[in-house]
Amino acid sequence: MLNFKTNVPELDSENIALFRASAILESMGNQPNPTADEFYAYLTDSDLPTEDHQAVTLAAISIETMMGFDLTEDEWGEPTIH
Repeated sequence: MLNFKTNVPELDSENIALFRASAILESMGNQPNPTADEFYAYLTDSDLPTEDHQAVTLAAISIETMMGFDLTEDEWGEPTIH
């Protein structure tokens, strides 16, 4: 995993959660919008401590939200997924 550190502890913890969430989403495949059940199954099977699950779940929601777009719009072309 990329080691990206700043002098702001809150930002560092958010970045760690984003990198962890991204690794889980990538391991799930290249399909957009995984269900919460699918994500939780991968999360609970991972070696992440239980106390990190909330931060990683929120990070995954952020990632999927930012990657979402209207599939009915032809102007976007092929989506970039995970």
